[in-house]
Amino acid sequence: MCGPCHPSSTPRIGARVDFHSPIANARSMPLGNLLFHNPSAPNSPLATHVRFSPPGPTEIDDELLVSIHLTGDLTKSVADSGLFQQFTLPQIRGTGVEMALGESVSLEVGHDGIIGRRVSVTSRGVLLADGIVGFNFGPSVAASL
Repeated sequence: MCGPCHPSSTPRIGARVDFHSPIANARSMPLGNLLFHNPSAPNSPLATHVRFSPPGPTEIDDELLVSIHLTGDLTKSVADSGLFQQFTLPQIRGTGVEMALGESVSLEVGHDGIIGRRVSVTSRGVLLADGIVGFNFGPSVAASL
């Protein structure tokens, strides 16, 4: 569930959250994904940047509060999921936004890592979307001579 248990020739390019809207929420954000990555070292176990990519051109006028929770249990309320780290995404215009994280995050499973944790997006205290952080792999690159 959290990725391969053995080394892979497929390069890991950060970690990714695919968002799902809560069913009971009439006000939801466009579904999309959040990529945690290190642009200068794609295979790094630490993410220094985050990129939100909606499914198409989008305008979101409010800042969005992104919370990485202690657990990965989507059956619990956000308030009962604990808090690992938070940051704010600025207004979104167009095809998404990328920004540097104030503090790098570990792309590992376990105590200090974010793999397997719940990530929620709220605006003005309303849950807009959430999902679970997973490994993000890129296509295999064949060696050429």
